[in-house]
Amino acid sequence: MQNCKSCGRLINSRTSLCPSCKNKFKNKRFLSIAMKGMAILAVFLIWGHFQMKRANAPEQTVQRIYEAIVNKNEKALAKELNMEGEQDSSAILSYLASQGLPAFNEKMQQAAGNVYRNGNPQTVRHEDGQDILKFTLDKKLGIYKVVNVGLVDRKLGTVKNGLSESSESRFPIELLKENAVYSTNWRDGNTLFHLYVAETENLPGLPADEVVKESSHALFLAKENEKEGVLQKGVISSKLKKEDIHEWNLESRRFLGFVDNETSLDLWTLENGSISQVLFDGQKSLPLVDGKVKFIDDIFLQTYEPIQGKEGWAFKTWVWNPDQLHFKHLHSESYTNDRPYGLETGQHKIELWNEYEAYYDTFPQFTFTKQSAELLKDGMLLHTDVQLGMSIKDVLQELPDPYDHDYYNGGIYYAFPGGRTIFYDELTGEVTFVTLGGSSLTNEQEELLAILGTPESEGYDDMKEEYYYSYTFGQNQLLVDRKRDGKIVSLWLSKRTE
Repeated sequence: MQNCKSCGRLINSRTSLCPSCKNKFKNKRFLSIAMKGMAILAVFLIWGHFQMKRANAPEQTVQRIYEAIVNKNEKALAKELNMEGEQDSSAILSYLASQGLPAFNEKMQQAAGNVYRNGNPQTVRHEDGQDILKFTLDKKLGIYKVVNVGLVDRKLGTVKNGLSESSESRFPIELLKENAVYSTNWRDGNTLFHLYVAETENLPGLPADEVVKESSHALFLAKENEKEGVLQKGVISSKLKKEDIHEWNLESRRFLGFVDNETSLDLWTLENGSISQVLFDGQKSLPLVDGKVKFIDDIFLQTYEPIQGKEGWAFKTWVWNPDQLHFKHLHSESYTNDRPYGLETGQHKIELWNEYEAYYDTFPQFTFTKQSAELLKDGMLLHTDVQLGMSIKDVLQELPDPYDHDYYNGGIYYAFPGGRTIFYDELTGEVTFVTLGGSSLTNEQEELLAILGTPESEGYDDMKEEYYYSYTFGQNQLLVDRKRDGKIVSLWLSKRTE
């Protein structure tokens, strides 16, 4: 006989606890183990949650900043940069968006990643060379790290509280009007801006830096109803005359162009409340001949120039990249004695280029797709504005001014820019052939023939030294000509001949 060590009750047992206390102990132990297990599970889940956030911290931080800039969201940007309402978020937004955003985003990604990995602060520079953002590391709970971003603690030049307002060069509107050689009104979103190209000689207080030291003219921008205009960054030719200033529209965007002595072109455009210079594959100026340049179909730009070290000419076509505010070189076509009648062809094209406003040298512009093949059944070749059997009078109302009207192989035609030629019956006035030059296609031979399928017939024309493929689409026939090297020469669409 002995007493229970827990309750003191007299028990006849080899154990030190009575049955009642023994059950209580077992339950308490089970609960203790269960509580420990739940605590471990909770810690694991919390740890996993933080680790997930930790892994995405740099990318999420940068993505939110980038989206705020792209969407022009001042509040979101102020929040992400920890500005706490002390800075002018509108001006900072314009400053950050005044450069190539994809490249800036890459800079931020790299900085955030470096901070996260090694813990050392990183700064990101604006394209003007100024430090603008500072990335730092903030430890949370010892295991969860956060990448924070803020404006650097120094004056950077164009906005208030951290980006010094005092560095802006402002001038009274009346003074700018007096010295302006050119002025225009541009709209950016809902804001109307007045743009002035003014002589700098009579403008006191201009900064003695590269903005003006090489130039006798400068750009100034003022919002509607503002009494002062702000000097814009960049250099304008010192030989500038009013007749050298031009405006163009492209893809709902306006451009201001300066032609320097008819040999080069500088382009500027309005972006996020400031004037930015447009680049051509990284170059600030585009070479010109006789000051001539053409904008095409709201996305392309074309020039021509002599070929260095060889007699002949080259047409160059550029495509607009709105995300990076630059034109990318798309295509060049040279006309020299290296090709049959190349020099004569090039000279003829230059004459057409200068004589007809709508004319341009053809370049890979149109893409033939499976949907294009479906249009052939309805008598349309790539475009829906001209159809077989249509009145030529209606065609001339739809398309730009033709640059040629002549006979070929017994048929009469009109030739239009972009490699399009329309034949019609001289008696009835109905369209009989719709044709397109192969140099206008982006498709290679293999891709085009794969879309068209198996030809009804094919062969080789000894006179033209060209291969041909004939296809049937409903009541219509398509003829494709190509050179021996695989280059597509032309596409001819007509009614089937029984």
